[in-house]
Order: sequence, then structure tokens, then C-alpha cells
Amino acid sequence: MKETRIKHLELIHNVIDRLSHKSFLVKSWSITAITALMAFGIDKGDYKIFIIGFPVSLIFWYLDSHYLWLEKIFRKLYDAVINKEVKSMSMDISALKSKTNPLGIAFRPTIWPIYLSEIILLILCVIYFKN
Repeated sequence: MKETRIKHLELIHNVIDRLSHKSFLVKSWSITAITALMAFGIDKGDYKIFIIGFPVSLIFWYLDSHYLWLEKIFRKLYDAVINKEVKSMSMDISALKSKTNPLGIAFRPTIWPIYLSEIILLILCVIYFKN
């Protein structure tokens, strides 16, 4: 393999690593934020505090899905470089974006259980503290 192609693959691999790490951070911040919000809501006993958690959880869900969507696109770019389908040192992913469904990423089994469980817990807390 040529030296430039190896360097190109290393660059893409570094991007994939960073995106994967950001996805992990988003998950951990989401759980931390929702847990803190729920603890505060339970302490105050006010159901309105739990309602704040719905958009927070949805925003984290979107961010996580977006990072994983980009990661999948860069994995396709990596494969395209291996198969010599792209120009040398090109990081252009515009042609690959249409080949990956972002909504399909949002409902992968590694993503939706985390955020759906947060939303279900928030719903249960709203129901419990509203009555």
C-alpha cells in the first residue's frame, strides 16, 4: 500500500475514533443530566421539573445519533479508500451521506434503549408526582 494511502486511512481512523468517543460522552452526559434532574424533581416533589427532562433527553438522543451517523459515513469512506474509489487524501463525505439513513441510526439497539428508558422514567415520575 502506498504511504499516502496509509496516511489517509490513519486520518479517517482518527476521525472515527473521535466520533466514537463523542458518542460515548453524549451517552454518559445524558444519563448524568437526567439522573440529576430526576433527583432534583424527587427532592422538590414537583412534576414540572421532570417535564424539562423530555427535551433534554431528545437533544442528547439526536446528538448521539448524529455522531454515530457521521461515524458510519466515515467508515464507508474508509472502505472506499481501501477499494481505491476516492481521490487520495480526500475527506469529502458528501456523496456518502445519502447512502446512510440517519433515522435508522437513531433506532439502533445500542441507542434507543438508553434514551427511551430515560423518557419512560420521566413519564412515570410525571404521573407519580402529578397526583
